[in-house]
Amino acid sequence: MIRKVLTMSFRFRARQIPLAALSLSLGLVCLSAPPAQAFPFFGKKPEATAKTPSAKGAPRVQGPKAAPVDGPSATLPTQEQTAASKPASAKERQAARSLDMINQASFWLGELEKNPSDAEAALEGSIALRKIGSAERAVQLAAMGLQVKGESPQLWAALALGLVSGGENEPALQALQKAAALNPKDSNLQSAMGVVYDRLDRADLAATAYEAALKLAPDDASILSNYGLSIAMAGDLKKAEDMLRRANQSPLAPPQARQNLALIVGLQGRFEESERLASRDLPPSVASENIAYLKAMLNGGENRWTQLRQEKTN
Repeated sequence: MIRKVLTMSFRFRARQIPLAALSLSLGLVCLSAPPAQAFPFFGKKPEATAKTPSAKGAPRVQGPKAAPVDGPSATLPTQEQTAASKPASAKERQAARSLDMINQASFWLGELEKNPSDAEAALEGSIALRKIGSAERAVQLAAMGLQVKGESPQLWAALALGLVSGGENEPALQALQKAAALNPKDSNLQSAMGVVYDRLDRADLAATAYEAALKLAPDDASILSNYGLSIAMAGDLKKAEDMLRRANQSPLAPPQARQNLALIVGLQGRFEESERLASRDLPPSVASENIAYLKAMLNGGENRWTQLRQEKTN
């Protein structure tokens, strides 16, 4: 089963990003933690890239050569060394999943040093590494796991998410297609393909993917939120607003869905309503700052939203 591990304890910050980056703000779903979370215009600051933790070094696809033990100088391992080389128990592994992401990454890297063929450790480590900003290492670990468990949709999805985080959208799409073929009833995989198609500027294929996701999960607020942003990028703000309002009807709608709605409402010039929506999750000063920035873009010397749409249609 895919577990929900995403927390809502984040702190919101104002983010002044150009509207041209809206297509990149679509929710990169965490396939280890459904439902997918939309990545908002007015929303959480991405986790800072952290130094990849390591125990004794990066795990290798091939295990280290064993030290010779048949010579006269060989020594038997101590009891502590033997215990340290044993894989963690199921209880210990479950406890590790409640750690912060840096410590989770360190734990799973340690498990891989004990056994480079540990597919579970490769999957969990890949997820944790991606979340702390180590996309390249996340891809490496997912690839290691696939050498052992090549028909795992979770590992293919982890590989895809690492590739997207590193800007490798085409290979990521291929990995997602493989994952979806292995698990065609996973709505998150279909939604993820929609996000990647949007990043590849293929709104038609993105819409097909989102529709497929909604057939599997008709009321999933995060899929609706991502789809709404996709529609907005295609130029239909009214339809995007309707989709985002539908997303926010769900009692399980994440804060990002409200922030995405605030953005689309603001892009239509309804600034007071946009600020009210944003203020439900943001400090009033931050919401005001975001609206002021949005006004400046829409009412300045050039309408950046209109310019963006013209660039996409030319």
